[in-house]
Amino acid sequence: MTIGYSPMADPKTLRALQGVARALGRWGREQARTAGPELTPQQADALHLLAERGVVSTSVLADRLGIDPSTASRNLAGLERRGYIIRKRGADDGRQTDVRLTSRGKRTAEGVSSGWGAAYAKLLEPLSRTERQRLADALDLLARVLDGGGRR
Repeated sequence: MTIGYSPMADPKTLRALQGVARALGRWGREQARTAGPELTPQQADALHLLAERGVVSTSVLADRLGIDPSTASRNLAGLERRGYIIRKRGADDGRQTDVRLTSRGKRTAEGVSSGWGAAYAKLLEPLSRTERQRLADALDLLARVLDGGGRR
């Protein structure tokens, strides 16, 4: 009987994942501050997600950001007060709240996205094209695993 590979049995992989997670969290907070000093990293993520998806319910937003719905509601309340989003009762389900960007929110989300894109480009600049491609492939696989999709 062949025993399958287990990442838990590989301390190097575990340390690398923990280090990357911590560093990306720190880096994301720094990027959120440059996007708008009044934005928290979760709010910057929410704006980015709304720009990608258009209208999203609060519960879907919370799920995609990996946060509690009450935390999502508090973040959205701050974004709404500052004129970045509009919240309305769901058209299909009155129990849901649909969230969409205002024109100010769209401009800010574009700034967040372009700022993150430039920061990522600078971060990856030292890597060769081959290294960047290998990293992109590995990150795509990891994202699928984290989203429950597993391997190809």
